[in-house]
Amino acid sequence: MSDRQVRLTDRIGAELDDSSLQRLSSLLDELTPADEEHATVSLTDSDEWNLEFSADSVLFENVDVSGGEVGTLPLSSREEPLSIAEEFIRGDFEALRSRPWSSRP
Repeated sequence: MSDRQVRLTDRIGAELDDSSLQRLSSLLDELTPADEEHATVSLTDSDEWNLEFSADSVLFENVDVSGGEVGTLPLSSREEPLSIAEEFIRGDFEALRSRPWSSRP
């Protein structure tokens, strides 16, 4: 059994007890590209893997000191960020890494 835990952080930086897809969906609805200061929500696990969602893309990275960025992915549908988040919550890193991540310019 894994001790992996996942935490959800809202757009103002507060960690939430509820890291469900339903809660993430409602937080994604609150994102607007015009609010540059509060433009992302994130899911982070106990190994410091992180998904950072904006209104139109997601960044996959390890935020540990020795970690690194996997890449970014533009979001083409409303369902796509939830599908990506579901893989992350399940710990399905094989599926996550198989997505077409690209390095930031």
